Amino acid sequence: MAPCGIPRIDDLHSGAASATPIGPGDQDTDSIGLVQQMLAGQGQTGLPNLLSPDYGVFGPRTLAAVQNFRAQQGLPAGDRIDAQCLQTLVQAAAPAAVASRGYMTLVLDCSYTGLEKILSVVAQMEGAGKFGALNLNTDKAGLSFGLIQWAQKPGRLEEILQAFSAARPADFTNIFGGGAANLAAQLVAHTRLPNGGVDPAGGQTINRAFDLVNEPWVSRFRQAAQFTPFQQVQVRTAVNDFAASLSRMRQYAPQLTSERAVGFMLDLANQFGDGGARRVFQAVTQPGMALGDLLQGMADESVARMQDPFKAGTQARRQHFITTTFLSDGPFTNSDDQPVAA
Repeated sequence: MAPCGIPRIDDLHSGAASATPIGPGDQDTDSIGLVQQMLAGQGQTGLPNLLSPDYGVFGPRTLAAVQNFRAQQGLPAGDRIDAQCLQTLVQAAAPAAVASRGYMTLVLDCSYTGLEKILSVVAQMEGAGKFGALNLNTDKAGLSFGLIQWAQKPGRLEEILQAFSAARPADFTNIFGGGAANLAAQLVAHTRLPNGGVDPAGGQTINRAFDLVNEPWVSRFRQAAQFTPFQQVQVRTAVNDFAASLSRMRQYAPQLTSERAVGFMLDLANQFGDGGARRVFQAVTQPGMALGDLLQGMADESVARMQDPFKAGTQARRQHFITTTFLSDGPFTNSDDQPVAA
């Protein structure tokens, strides 16, 4: 597995003799935050996410989660994450896996640099970072699924289904078709229809056999979300989508070169589409505009374009990208370590 890049976690995971357990009173916020997200993926509740002031703080909820996890896994009672506990945390199947730094590197063997890092942050804004995030037509877009909410109505759900099928055809048939290849193929064909196979006015299916926001389809999508190879497909597909969006962004917004600015724009494009992100940018940009003013202007413009029930959530989401310490103000670099061209 790829190292996560946090020395203490990597030492614990490798069983290094010098590694020290993580526990109450610890001040290593990076290590504690990683553990919190891994525990959340194991179904431990009440843990802080990236937006919480308690993220990276080993408080009472984290203590209870560690104790519960150790008991559930048959580990000796304790209140610390030692090498054995961390290794178990990595190896145990995660029913609610989050695309966090620890999970992406230590479980999925992905990197946590460049677009992969931005994906992790964006995903946690979009659907709490869960591979199994589902929106069952509350936004009138039919079914939206996964890390970046591949939505049915805009025609994006077909993309992730096709990626699953291409990567693991037999598993795709078993999970989505119940072993019937023709049903699995019909599912993809349905989502390829105009508006993803739903009524554009309300997001309801036009074919009751493929009412994806109800059973048996909801359970099938949840099963796919727990299948590690399909989690890796989600990461690869989302990164490819982000790379395409970044390429388009460079054409109209070459001044956005920092990691924070790139993350902000990719999150904006994931919510509004590439065309929508471009229109928001063009509505507020002015010659010589300071980067901070530009990002704040786009944040305000994006909120103004949302329907009232979604304004507050969008405002919080945009402000997070402007202020978060999880993204830097230094130059963004791709996976090939080449800075984004200005």
